[in-house]
Amino acid sequence: MLETVVIGGGIAGCTTALALWQRGVAVNVVEAERPGAGATGASAGMLAPQYESPGVGPMFRLGVEARDHYGAWVRDIEALAGESLHLRPGGMLVANLSAEEHAGAEEAVRWQRAEGQRAELVDRAEAARLQPGVTDDAVSYLWLPEEAQVDTQQMVGVLAAALAATDIRLITGQRVAALRTEGGAVRGVRLEDGRELAADRVVLAAGAWSNAVEGLPRKVPLRPVRGEMLRFPAGAVDLSRLVTSHAGRYLVPRVDGSVLAGSTMAEVGFDRTVTEAGVRAIHDGVARLVPVLADRRPSERWADVRPLSEDTLPILGPDPELDGLVYATGYGRNGILLGPISGSIVADLALTGESERDWRPFAIERFAD
Repeated sequence: MLETVVIGGGIAGCTTALALWQRGVAVNVVEAERPGAGATGASAGMLAPQYESPGVGPMFRLGVEARDHYGAWVRDIEALAGESLHLRPGGMLVANLSAEEHAGAEEAVRWQRAEGQRAELVDRAEAARLQPGVTDDAVSYLWLPEEAQVDTQQMVGVLAAALAATDIRLITGQRVAALRTEGGAVRGVRLEDGRELAADRVVLAAGAWSNAVEGLPRKVPLRPVRGEMLRFPAGAVDLSRLVTSHAGRYLVPRVDGSVLAGSTMAEVGFDRTVTEAGVRAIHDGVARLVPVLADRRPSERWADVRPLSEDTLPILGPDPELDGLVYATGYGRNGILLGPISGSIVADLALTGESERDWRPFAIERFAD
């Protein structure tokens, strides 16, 4: 039986491990904390490729396919774990707060419809019908009815329960210190405590910490980017849909009535400090979207770091020089969205070197120059 080690227990590592296990592979997952404890559980969980994508391209098409197949993955994971991920459709309203944003939204509607996606401009009255309480200061709204969300705080426990329901070996409280290689191929990994795990394939899914592993054949071109988040308690505001701005501020309603608000992006290394400036920026931004929030106070605040590649696209697929090393990292703001579909791609590539999906635009070779 093929033996694999997955480095990292976030959304990238867990989805890959589960996809490998479904294909009959022996899997070991090594995670420094606990599954989903980093950026996965700290994220908002938006499944929003139309909102996140600046234009037509491989990332947009992969993201749309990821969103449209998310329900099937959720059903499989919930069956394994015996818990719900609270997948919520409902669509997204994006406020166009200036004439320039309105013009950009018109262009987005044009190209997204050409790609077969639902998108339309609506006026303030229609936006208020779709989601009472949104600001009437917007010029118009971009309405994306297919966008959705999943509860990522719930996901932390669900991923752990799903792994526990399999024979995947989960090693927590340890980091992988180094790859073990021989003859141009991986042979396994060495843990911080000196233990060694043999493996025919090693999947690097350690997010922002990917370059901490010794013995990699190259520096992985990604960097940590801090994102801060807030939660408003149940009763602070009544939302049923995603509400966002073009400036990256968003509101995400949860099934318990609370509402998440985000987010910032700051290149400060691995500093996960919550800052007053970040809290103010988020609060001011979302209060402009839903004015009642100006007088509400968040009940929680947190921060974590995302792994952002140099060109903001994920890094997927085999290393061109070291046989058996496969990348699943650099997902940036789209880790929750891309996790399941990328896990399937990476599992196929680890086993056969091929995938039915177009992964070549995300190969690490694109950084060769």
